[in-house]
Amino acid sequence: PGGSPIGEPTRFVIGVVANQGAVDEGRELERFMWKVDAGAEFVVTQPVFDPARLRAFLERTAEWPVPVIAGLWPLTSLRNAEFLANEVPGVHVPERVLRRMELAQAESREAAEAEGVRIALEAYREVADIVAGVHITAPGGDVSRALAVLEGVDALG
Repeated sequence: PGGSPIGEPTRFVIGVVANQGAVDEGRELERFMWKVDAGAEFVVTQPVFDPARLRAFLERTAEWPVPVIAGLWPLTSLRNAEFLANEVPGVHVPERVLRRMELAQAESREAAEAEGVRIALEAYREVADIVAGVHITAPGGDVSRALAVLEGVDALG
């Protein structure tokens, strides 16, 4: 065993995470610069629920020209939104998003799931022109919501 040629050599690229919602923006900018200077070839953001924060972060990092991939997370429920807002450092879920999820959840589980997809699509529309692409999370491993976001993106043209 071993010693078998693998054919074409692999070409790995270096990707890093940026936290556009960091509490300490100065420190996050320093970390961003350090990562890019160290060889990062692309950047993936935390989930975007506040496109204005991402836009501001990208304006502050514009002199480091690396492709940025924005994170989209179709919320599944009010509980999911509250968990991200309160327990995941660096993820900023604005009060208006929490309120939308609360109202949808009061209607039904399905309404909350649909609202989560709408919120992700709204974020996409607001950031599509300023990022190199997006990655869509499948919360809990359920790809149906991620696919719903993809279908919505496709419908936008």
